Amino acid sequence: MSVHPTAPRRTRVERNIYRRPTGVLEVGFKDASGIQRWRTVDGGIMAARKLRDELLARRGRGETVAPDSRLRFAEAAALWLGGPVQDLRPATRAGYRTAVEQHLHPRFGNRRLDALSADDLAALVRDLRRQGKSEATIAAVIGTVGRIFKFAARRLGFAGINPITLMLSSERPKVSQATHRPIFTPEQIEQTLVAATEPYRTLFTVAALTGARVSELCGLTWSDVRLDDLDDAEITFAWQVDRQGNRRPTKTDGSARTVPIPRELALVLARHRLVSRDVSPEAFAFATRTGRPLSQRNVARALRNAQQHATDDLGRPAFPILHATTSGGEPAPVPPGVVPSMHCFRHTVASRALLAGESVDEVAFLLGHRDATVTRVVYVHEIADARRRNLRRSRMTAEFAGVLRVALDDDRTNRGS
Repeated sequence: MSVHPTAPRRTRVERNIYRRPTGVLEVGFKDASGIQRWRTVDGGIMAARKLRDELLARRGRGETVAPDSRLRFAEAAALWLGGPVQDLRPATRAGYRTAVEQHLHPRFGNRRLDALSADDLAALVRDLRRQGKSEATIAAVIGTVGRIFKFAARRLGFAGINPITLMLSSERPKVSQATHRPIFTPEQIEQTLVAATEPYRTLFTVAALTGARVSELCGLTWSDVRLDDLDDAEITFAWQVDRQGNRRPTKTDGSARTVPIPRELALVLARHRLVSRDVSPEAFAFATRTGRPLSQRNVARALRNAQQHATDDLGRPAFPILHATTSGGEPAPVPPGVVPSMHCFRHTVASRALLAGESVDEVAFLLGHRDATVTRVVYVHEIADARRRNLRRSRMTAEFAGVLRVALDDDRTNRGS
């Protein structure tokens, strides 16, 4: 598969004036200290020329580029969203815009950048927690603030302090303490697969064994699935399908990976290929009747439908909460994070791999993490808790074996009398 070269961050228009892929103009120059500076232009080529001439004249006089002490958060955020953020993926752009518009602009919009303090951000963290926001959401909001300050320092001449650097560790979001996603039991996976229909049954099977993201599963083509030698089969995850149905490269270079799969999974995929309408290299492995990739929404809906129909050997629901009803006989609302989702396949794969003795680096590669940091924060913490619980139970059993034996004997005596 051909690899397209990375597009340049900016192209030269004329002396000291550059254009970003989004069409935004920037003026690039070195100040009197020899430091490379960039200024985003709010306007067209005439505005860019005017700003360039002004900046170069100031440099010629030996003046430094003084920060604008009146720069307000709303202005810096708008320039950031309209500038470098436009080069990012649609989902990433939407996330940053949501953080600014819903959480940051109402609170800090009219504030000057140099007036924002670490105490302001600490208060924001506390308020978001009171609103019930997850630690991951809070971390994303605070991270957005940091990116805006970094942009202001690099492009807008801001020379103040980024308040995030002054936040105490106790004031920062605690992503590692966030509510952990539920993990599938082996029985639940088997019961879900039995209740699922194709092509979702095969897709769920691949997810359960590889821990691939749902976007990566939707983006698989047959050229990514190598089944020529079933004993040496492998899957390459280098593409994903976004929520708009567009196939794009994975988010980072570290996300692209080739995962070896067991012969049994290769046989499942080979059987799926036999009944697929289009098995050309560019065809999607999991496709609709029209050949389009499956959407993430439909995959999630198919998983929940399979879970609702999944039963154990005695015919009892595998996920009883999905069958709970209100006093009026209506289906009871299912709290978020109670029933395993598609993303929980990743947690399940990671947890089992770590418990089996796989190194953190190996698990990070399997999951397509850029490095092992995320793996350590989320998954190792989860497994460490489980290990501590097991060790505590074993120690209590060993230390109080006599006490427990007497209690059990006493219980039997009382029942016999």
